[in-house]
Parts: sequence; structure tokens; C-alpha cells
Amino acid sequence: MKTVRYANGACVAMVAAAVALGLASSGAAAGDTIKIGVAESITGDWAPYVGVGGMRCMAEKINENGGVLGKQIELLVSDSKSDPQLALALAEQMLDNGAIAITGTPASDSLIPIAQMTAESGVITFSPNNTQVEMFDVGLDNFLTTAVPDPFNASGVAEVAYANGARTVVLFLSDVAGTWTRNLPEWFGETFENMGGKVVGRIEYPGFGVTDWSPYVSQIKAMDPVPDAVHISSIVPDVGVLIRQLRGAGLNTMVLGSDGFDDPTLQDVAGGGANVDGTVFFGAHGFAGGGNALDMFAEECTAKGHQINGAFFGLGGDIITILVQGIERSGSEDPRDVLEAIWSAESVEAITAPSISYQNKWHYPIKAVAVTGFGDGGQRVLAGMIQPKYTPHFKE
Repeated sequence: MKTVRYANGACVAMVAAAVALGLASSGAAAGDTIKIGVAESITGDWAPYVGVGGMRCMAEKINENGGVLGKQIELLVSDSKSDPQLALALAEQMLDNGAIAITGTPASDSLIPIAQMTAESGVITFSPNNTQVEMFDVGLDNFLTTAVPDPFNASGVAEVAYANGARTVVLFLSDVAGTWTRNLPEWFGETFENMGGKVVGRIEYPGFGVTDWSPYVSQIKAMDPVPDAVHISSIVPDVGVLIRQLRGAGLNTMVLGSDGFDDPTLQDVAGGGANVDGTVFFGAHGFAGGGNALDMFAEECTAKGHQINGAFFGLGGDIITILVQGIERSGSEDPRDVLEAIWSAESVEAITAPSISYQNKWHYPIKAVAVTGFGDGGQRVLAGMIQPKYTPHFKE
């Protein structure tokens, strides 16, 4: 854990208040900082997919270079334990503590209530990695994310799957994480069929924590012909176990998925490189390689002692740098001015993609989807940076 050095004795009361609130804050004296509230899933189901490390590293980098508008970035970090109600309570404390932007757990059951609470004051509710369309459908005007919405993720994977020979697919569906586990596979299917493929079945599964997929595997194996692919939007270890059990049943069916696959342990849980090589593809939020921006950010932050968790680390860096760009462009700490500067920019610099634009009526981020696959030995490879040609759900 990084030791925090405070500027003067006047900060003692602030530190005491932060401890009372369960907030780990870093920065200078009150009034000399721009506060960003991070009530994130440091533990719990969503922990592998959060961008806290990237947020911390980017804030350090910015502060080392003089901060923004002559002030330091101060992160108010607290563990919501992946509990949306706890995240809401922590967010309320952070709002009272003067944060101009606040995040909670990465799903809509946390972020929508937080955005509704912060809307009156204009404070930004953000998420490095939320992708759910409901964040845009409910009419919020103070929400910011750096992750492409689920329909884009689904479409990018569909293009790669079709290009790699898939023509039939079975969709795995669940209500456990709302549209992410229910609608995203359907959006994949819509795009896949638009390209000429066919959805040949749908399988309902109960949610996270499935350790025995054998009834579903048997159902797939009994199909004639066996489908070329299955698509599921879920998390590790669940999807790794599914892959392992499919291979154990003699099925080399493609397994296609979303950003929940972006966990460094996936190939190990799946049973090794042979079980994923050329047959597993997923939509990620970035790909670190070849000395690109995400690669260099990960290398620099590793040297600073931060632990990298795939592209989610880069999304954390993105959200901080984009907020800072909004502050710089507007010359203001007022969150309304900051958001307007971001919305109106032709593009903003990013780590996970060459640039991001928010110039659409929903203000979702427009950037390429880094569809990721596996090569020899389970090494991750970039299957394509896809700007989807067909996008379900969002219609002008």
C-alpha cells in the first residue's frame, strides 16, 4: 500500500473524516485538490474487472507532472465489496466530501441510483468499464464511461467469428447481470444473422457460479449438426469451466464472449492453451502489445508497483485522463463544464484506443473493439480492432 504524505497539520481532520467514512484518500490539503470518488468493487464478484489500479496510476502520473489547473488529483477510494447498496452509501459520503465525479460498482443497479443522486448537483457519475445500454436508455445526462456499449462488443465479436468460419451458434442467456448477460448474446445473434449466420438454439442458465455445465454440454453435443459456436457473456472462472467441459466432451466448438473473458486466468481455468487456441474469441476494451499506448502504460505502472488486470487497468487510466482533459479544455472544475467539454470534443486522447469520441446523441464512447483470441500455448493475440459495420439497439 502506498504511504500518503499530507501537506500540513490541517489535514488531520480531513484524514479522520476519511477514516470515519471508510475512504482512502490521497492528495494535498483540502482546497488544493480536485476530488474523484471511487466506491469500486475492490473485492467481490466484480473485483477482477475494475479499473482502480489504472485510476491510481494515472492520478499519480498527472500529479507528478504538476496536476491540473494547478491542483492535484485526489482519489477518494473505498471498497464497495461489489454491493450496489454499499456503493450508493459510499457515493453519498463522497458527494458530501466534494467529489466532482463518482463511480460505484460497474453495473447499472449501482450506477443508475448514484447518477440519479448526483444529477441535481451536476456531479458526474462515471464508470471505467460499464457497458450496459440502460445507462443511456434511462435519459441520464451526467454519466461518463470509457467502455463501448454491449451492442458494439457483440457486433465486433460476430464479425470475427464469421470471418473465422462460424455459421451456426447457440446463445447462452441469463438474467444475472441484466442486459449484459441477457441482451448482449442476442445482439451478437442479431449481427451474426445479419451477416448470414444462424442462431440455432438458446440455452438458459441460472447465473454466476456454475461449476457443472454438463447438462448444457450434453444438449449441445446432441444437436445435429453440432453448432460451430456458442456465445456467452459471463465471468471467469465460469466460462473457463465451460470451455474445459466442452473440450472434455470432445467438442471443439468456438466459445465466443464479451469483456468478462478478459481475466488473465482464463486459459488456465479452461485447461490450458490447447483448449483455447484458435477457438475462443471475446470483445475486450483494449489490447496491450507492440509498444502501443496500453502496453507502455501497463509497463510504466507495473514499475510503479501496480498490478495489471487486462484492459480494465487501461480503462481506469482512460477515465482519469479524459476527466482531466475535460477540466483542461473547460478551464473549470464545475462538472457540468467538464462534461460539456468532453461531449463537444471531436476526439479525446485515450490509452485503450487511439482516440475516443462522444459525439452522438447518447454520448456513449465511439472507439474500436479489440477482439481478442488465443494463439499457440494460450498466448493472447489481437484478432482485430473492429469498428462494427452493423450495430444493434442504437438507432439514430
